[in-house]
Order: sequence, then C-alpha cells, then structure tokens
Amino acid sequence: MYDPRVTTPDGMTAEQAINRIEAAGHPRPQDRRLHARGAVYEAKFVPSGRIAHLTSAAHLTTETSAVVRFSNGSPQYDADDRARGIRGMAVKFLDGEGNGVHDLVAANFRVFPSSTPEGFVELVEALSATGEAGLKEKLAGGGKLAGFLFQHKESHAGIKAFVSRRAPASFATTRYDGLHAFHFTGAEGTRTAFRYRLVPQLGEADLDADTTKLERGFLLPDLDRRLEGGPVSFTLVVQLGEPGDPTHDPSIAWPEHRPLLPAGEIRIERLSPESADWERQVFDPTRITHGVELSDDTVLAFRPLAYSVSAERRLS
Repeated sequence: MYDPRVTTPDGMTAEQAINRIEAAGHPRPQDRRLHARGAVYEAKFVPSGRIAHLTSAAHLTTETSAVVRFSNGSPQYDADDRARGIRGMAVKFLDGEGNGVHDLVAANFRVFPSSTPEGFVELVEALSATGEAGLKEKLAGGGKLAGFLFQHKESHAGIKAFVSRRAPASFATTRYDGLHAFHFTGAEGTRTAFRYRLVPQLGEADLDADTTKLERGFLLPDLDRRLEGGPVSFTLVVQLGEPGDPTHDPSIAWPEHRPLLPAGEIRIERLSPESADWERQVFDPTRITHGVELSDDTVLAFRPLAYSVSAERRLS
C-alpha cells in the first residue's frame, strides 16, 4: 500500500513530479514551478451566516482578515495574459496574529484536469511540448497533447469546456473553482461533503477577439486600477454533496443541481504592502482548521508534498 505522505499510488515522489514539471516548463529558480507570476492583496471575509449550521470553523462564521493571491498559472514569469490558460486565486484566512489558518486554492477550471497526480504532470508536459502555441492550437495540432487525451478519457470534458472560452478579461471577472472535495464538521458531529467556488460579483467576462491593445502582462495592473475605485468582491459559494457524489476524484464534477450556499463575501481591498513577503509563502489547499476535514482525494493529498519541494527550491 502506498503512503500518501511519500508517493502517489503509482509510486511517483514529489521530487520526481517537480523535476518533470521543471524540465517541461523551465521556470526561473526563484519562482513557483507553476503560477509563477502573481501578487498578494489584503482582503476581508464577511460571512453570510448561511453555513453556520454546517461547520464549527470560526473563520467562516465571523468576519476574518485574509490575503488573496492572483496569478497566471504558467511556469513562465513573463507568460502572456492574453492567451488562454490557467488563472489562479488563492485565499489565506488569517488569525488575530496574522498567521494563516485555512487556505482556499482555486483556478478558472471547473474540474481538475486529471484524476491522478501522474496524469496532471503528464498534462503539464504535453502542454509545454509545443512551446508558445495556445491551448486550442495545441489540441488542433495533435502531438503530445492528443496522446495525453487518448490515455486520459476523464480529462476530455474539462479540457474541451476550458478551451471553448477565451482568456479572462480580468482577474476580477473570473470564476475560480476549488476542484477538490472537503467535509464540513459541525458542533454536533455532523459531516457534510462540499466543494467551493469563488464567484466574481462583477460577473464573468472573457477577452474580446482583438487583444492587440493590451499589454502582455495586463491582468495585475488591471486589478490595481479597479481597486483604486473601491474593493473588488467575490462570493465564496459552497456546493453541498449528496450520498454517492465522489469525493476521491477531482476530475468528476458534481451535478449543478446540488445545493449551492453563499458562505460569505471575500472583499479585496488593496495590494498588500507585504506582497513580496507573502509571495514567499505557500498557499496549500490541505491547510485546514477545526470545522473542515480533508476528503479521500489522492491528488489533494499529494499537492502539499509537491509544494514543499517547490518551496524548498525556490526559497533556497
């Protein structure tokens, strides 16, 4: 039996995974191996009161300080924001002393693109194999990405839906999904499976076809300009699972008719003066606190192992 603290079910170690991601993406030594370019913003979470009966987590039921990192998902620090690709939003809830107590890590993908850590690394390799070509062009061109899709049927729907959209017009007008399942635990011993998403209160908007007037790295300056006019807000929405909904496989979406509850508002206020220091921190989806439990998702279990290797290398 594999040990989730050491390897994946197929025997891949975190060090091997990061070695392969580095070989595919060639990130700068000081950067995250994925989501290289980003910035961290000060925020506040204002609860709705709608999930207080589900969880004893104090930070989800009372007003809480937080920091939020927005990022381009590429391993390249100078990646083109005008191109289709992953965008990330990660939230770190803080205690009274400014320490992280619970992280939400989300991306503009509706489901995780693989059911296994190995499959995800293979996808990174496939996407990097054709250089600067966009996702849609890579699919049309076949090659390594076509081979990946042949081997990973579970990835078809998610990738097809993703490439049907243009690149996001703004970090502030993008929906981000947490992808993995978790469990709320209540004061009376209740246990409820859930997934989360971060829904922009400004609505969703993608780029127009003509992007010639935009700078290559326009997303962070765009967000900074928006914040000059006031806070930018997202609704933290939790989707509640029902018996039979899989919690072990992040590549399978739950039916959209499952209950959706607004847990509260994440109100982004300003670029953090300590953004550079926060950039050194890890935003880890397995960082949870009392009132929230991890699921049986092996991809989720492997992520902190890979993050640890990446952090050790980029911070050394």
